[in-house]
Amino acid sequence: MEDDVLTIGIYGMGGVGKTTLVTHIHNRLLKEASAPRKVCWVTVSQECDVPTLQQRISKCFNHTLREEEDEIKRAAELSHLLRRESTVIILDDLWHTYDLQEVGIPLGVNACKLILTTRSLDICGQMKCKELVKLESLPETEAWQLFVKNLGRGVVFTPEVESVAKSVAKECAGLPLGIVVVSGSMRGKEEIHEWRSALKELKEARSEGPGMEDKVFRVLKFSYDRLNDPVVQRCFLHLALYPEDFKIETADLLRNPVYLDFFKDLKSHEEQYYRGHAVVKKLVNVCLLERSQGSDSVFDFLKMHDLVRDMAINMMGSRYMVKAGLGLSTLPALEEWVEDLEIVSLMRNSITEIPAVRQQSWALPRLWELHMSQNYSLRSIDGSFFSCMPTLQVLDLSGTGIRMLPSSISNLVNLTHLLLRFCLSLQRMPSLARLKALRALDLHESGIEEVPEGLRELVNLRCLDFFSSGLKQLPPGILPELSNLQTLCLKGRRNSLTVQAREIMSLSKLEKLSYKFGDIQSYDSYVEHLQVGGPKEWELELVKGRWRQNEIIAGVPIFSRTVTLHGCCVGGDGPKSPTMLPKDVEHLEIRGAVDGLKSLTDIPSITNSKLKRCTLAKIPGMKYVVSVSQSSPSPLPCLEFLELIGMMDLRVLAEKELCAAAPAVPGVLHEGNKFWGLKGLIIRDCKKMKRLLTHVLLPLLANLEQLHIGFCDQMEEVIEMTEVDIECQGEGDTSGSYMRSDANHVRLASTLSLNKMKTLGLAGLPALKSVCRATISCPSLQKVSLRNCSKLACTSLLVQLPRDGEPPSNCLQELKIQIGEGKSAVWNHTLSKFCLARMSETISARELGFSSVM
Repeated sequence: MEDDVLTIGIYGMGGVGKTTLVTHIHNRLLKEASAPRKVCWVTVSQECDVPTLQQRISKCFNHTLREEEDEIKRAAELSHLLRRESTVIILDDLWHTYDLQEVGIPLGVNACKLILTTRSLDICGQMKCKELVKLESLPETEAWQLFVKNLGRGVVFTPEVESVAKSVAKECAGLPLGIVVVSGSMRGKEEIHEWRSALKELKEARSEGPGMEDKVFRVLKFSYDRLNDPVVQRCFLHLALYPEDFKIETADLLRNPVYLDFFKDLKSHEEQYYRGHAVVKKLVNVCLLERSQGSDSVFDFLKMHDLVRDMAINMMGSRYMVKAGLGLSTLPALEEWVEDLEIVSLMRNSITEIPAVRQQSWALPRLWELHMSQNYSLRSIDGSFFSCMPTLQVLDLSGTGIRMLPSSISNLVNLTHLLLRFCLSLQRMPSLARLKALRALDLHESGIEEVPEGLRELVNLRCLDFFSSGLKQLPPGILPELSNLQTLCLKGRRNSLTVQAREIMSLSKLEKLSYKFGDIQSYDSYVEHLQVGGPKEWELELVKGRWRQNEIIAGVPIFSRTVTLHGCCVGGDGPKSPTMLPKDVEHLEIRGAVDGLKSLTDIPSITNSKLKRCTLAKIPGMKYVVSVSQSSPSPLPCLEFLELIGMMDLRVLAEKELCAAAPAVPGVLHEGNKFWGLKGLIIRDCKKMKRLLTHVLLPLLANLEQLHIGFCDQMEEVIEMTEVDIECQGEGDTSGSYMRSDANHVRLASTLSLNKMKTLGLAGLPALKSVCRATISCPSLQKVSLRNCSKLACTSLLVQLPRDGEPPSNCLQELKIQIGEGKSAVWNHTLSKFCLARMSETISARELGFSSVM
């Protein structure tokens, strides 16, 4: 951007490629090393008010604005934030104008600039854009090239098919979004009759409207029609009920009983889950949904392009009312509640109450879905409201502030789904005895304390969720009556919520269980039951004493068969110890073991398990995790993820430190039998840990991809080089000999390596002096974060730095360094090597020992 150009406006119709263009601009700005700057991207959307816009901008700086009622003070705070460094702000998808001074954007100060995209030239003018860029449809040749590219590699047309395919591409009117969606629908189509049929459908749809927006909808609707599956089409329309630009977590969607109920013809929950996953994949493949990865690389999200969503809502017609995420404080006006309404979405608004209504005026005889989740301010609902909708099947009030449900709920005899997740204030519910059609009752993390009256009458219930709710107890005899249950979650906040194991075992159709046992006998009894049958997915907890809900550790996958032991004796065979672990356990979590557990291998039945993840927390007396010896095989060869949290006596990862001159230990160091096949290792608050392990055991971590160590006050070196190691190495083969270059650094003739490691995070390690005094080759390392390690002088990591231009995917892409208050730096892969040397005022990457393998 030229220095005197402060504002650029990019405008054009929906689907023409405005967001794609500013994405390239965003990446190009990050790549310019000669003028380092902060680039802040904000998706604005239709109903974004000034406070919301301010918060979205501040999040780009990892800052949260104070909840000031005074708009001037809030704008001043944001302005101060933006003045700290040169900033380019990208506002994507503006629908109305903003006063930049009111928002707090100080254009021109410290080279602060603005780029915006909009469908309206008028908005560009009112925002005083100095330069305008109009995007228009692609020329025919470029449109055809994009069409062919999106069909996929290796597409070869016969002359006859190519002629028809070009005609199909022309029907997209040069709009990139339309081209991508239509070509996505035609992937894998090779027969001439398939292309002729597609062309015929597109031409027949021309009569649907003369305007440009109608042409866009016509092209997008083509892809919808070619789904050729009413169930998939209904799933697509369901996803349009979410607010514009809303990111839907894929895992949440696949847990949602309303979504899974689209596949109710499939009898098992597992089959519904896999079918739901296949539908998501299909919608992504035909470009009706976009998929993005979460920042922790575990969760992914789905998003619908706003124009695709507009098309879906346009198709719904008067049968749907979709007003999600519009900031409404009251219900839509009476005249909008037309008699033929079937589905209403008022998600993510600010509605505070639903007052009394006149049943004659609010007759809604066909309404069967009402979605009002995440209206956090909603406190009360008058009973007359639900009396107007006798055929209601789905009621979602999740994430609202309601304290009680009106008694009129009891009369909704057609209700199949009652969702009250995260209703933290909910205390009372009316009788559910008449709701015999109910298939899902979700009180996940609700405030409910007493079992709803009539629960035992819900004989068609498939899903019952009381996870982390306030429920005190479940009276005996209720569960056996709910014989159709497939999913059951009874892990409440209170230890008093227990049932007899035989009641759970009586549920022959159960496929997924989450339960907290209060005594060893019940736990052992159920584990024995699992050895011969039971559900395929389970989350079992055995709790002794005080209990606190476990935190979720980001960046680690969640497994479907887990056991958690709180405050138990786990290392013996006495009456106070659980007898065994389920044979297929994938994740074991042990917190606060009270019997002096020395290592993982002290636990009966663990050595031969197929454990993939293990979490150890606050276990007194444990000084090492495993014992490594010449006679023992590699322990837990399937283990992929290990977390060590608050292990106050832990010294090292492995007990026995072998002399470097000793031969490789059979079953431990040889190729193919690495240390558990470990991919992820997280260590936090282990106050006595001075090192992870010595360099001779480093091959045990050959499969490691993630290493995070934090708040271990005494850790001085991650991989330790000792004088004993040096002496032993000197007695062995010279191929592994040492060369000492200075008092703090040791060089090996053969370099140590962690070839698969992609992420390294070190934080809050005040005694840490180095990662290792010998060089460790990490050719796959992509992200490094070093925070508050004030004594760190050397990392000695051999990494692959980016070349000029686009870097390879396995080079170092991001380096974050924060040494003390206010001294921080970020190296993004789009920056050049020139920026590498000026990342921090106090420490540069090369001073920390980062070397290039190139």
